[in-house]
Amino acid sequence: MKKGLLIFTFLFIVLFSALLAFFIYFDFHRKREIQKVLFEIKVGESLKSISERLEDLGIIRSSTIFYIFSRNHYKDFRAGEYLIEGFVSPSDLIDIFTKGPTVRRQITVVPCWTIYHIADELLNQNIIEDRNEFIRYSFDEDFLSSIGINFGSAEGFLYPDTYYFFKGTDPRDIITKMVENFFMKVGNERINLAENKLGLYTVLILASIVESEAHFEFEKPVIASVYLNRLKIGMPLQADPTVMYGLRIFDRPPLPSDLRKDNEYNTYTRRGLPPTPICNPLVSSIDAVLKPKKTNFLYFVARPDGTHFFSKTYDEHIQNIKRARAERNKEDLQDDQISSDLPMTQEK
Repeated sequence: MKKGLLIFTFLFIVLFSALLAFFIYFDFHRKREIQKVLFEIKVGESLKSISERLEDLGIIRSSTIFYIFSRNHYKDFRAGEYLIEGFVSPSDLIDIFTKGPTVRRQITVVPCWTIYHIADELLNQNIIEDRNEFIRYSFDEDFLSSIGINFGSAEGFLYPDTYYFFKGTDPRDIITKMVENFFMKVGNERINLAENKLGLYTVLILASIVESEAHFEFEKPVIASVYLNRLKIGMPLQADPTVMYGLRIFDRPPLPSDLRKDNEYNTYTRRGLPPTPICNPLVSSIDAVLKPKKTNFLYFVARPDGTHFFSKTYDEHIQNIKRARAERNKEDLQDDQISSDLPMTQEK
C-alpha cells in the first residue's frame, strides 16, 4: 500500500512539474499586447534590475521567470533605448535586447555652429552625458588623424546636417559620422580644387568666416572677395566672429573691449588667418571662397535686413555706416544690433 502511494505521489509530482514547466514555457513565449513604452537598458545594469523594471512597467508578468530564461543571453544585451509596443512576448524581448537599441535621437547641426554649440545640443538631446568628452575628442590629434583630419581641430569638418544617434553613443562615433558626411558632401573634386588653390584648410578657415558673416547665400561670394582682397594686400581681416570664437563667447555681439583682447583668433590685433576654422560651414561657403565674386571691395557693414553695404575705400565705408545707422534708426532699432558698426579701420 505504501509502495503504491509513493509511486502515485512521485508520478503526481512529475506530472505537476511537467505541467508547470509547460505553463511557464508557454507563458514565456506567449505574446501580450504592450502599449508604447520607452525602455532603457543602462550601461552596466544587472539582469536582476532589468527584469524587475520590466515587471514594474507591466511589460512582463514575472521578473523571476524572465531572469531564469535570460541568464544565458544577458551578456549579449546592449545598452540603449528601446521602443516596445504591439504584441510582444518575454522571449521576443531577449531578441530585441540582443539586436540593439531601436530608438535614435535627432540632432540638427545648424550652419555656423561650433564644436561647442554641437556639444551643448548633443547634451540637450541626451545623446551624450559628458559635453567635455565630446570637446576633448574634437581636439584630440591622434583620434582626428585616424579619421582623416591631419589638423588639431575637428572645427570646420562637422558638417551641418540632421543626424540620428542612439542615447549614449560614443562621442568618437558621432564625430566620425559628421566628418564622413563632410567629405561626402564636399567631394573629391572640390577638395582637390581647394588644395590646388589655397590649400583645403585655408579654404575651410575662410569659408567658416564667410559662413559666420553671411545671412544670405547670394552675398557669400562677395563677402569672400572682401577677405581674399584683404589677405592679398596684407590687411588685417578684422572679422568680429573670429574674435568671439577666440574668447569662446557666442551669445552676444562683440564689445569694443573684446576687439582689443589679443588672442590667436583676434584678426584685429593679428594679421592673416586664425589658426583653425571658427565654425562648421556649408558647401556654399566653401564654393564662395573657391569662386569669389571679382570685386575691389575691402569693407562691408551690416544693414538691418541682414544684407550688407560693400565699399572699396575707408571713406566710402564710413558713409555706408551712416546709411546703415539711418536705416536702423528708421526701424527704431538699437545701435548695438549691428555688430559691424565698428569700422574696419585701415592698416596703420
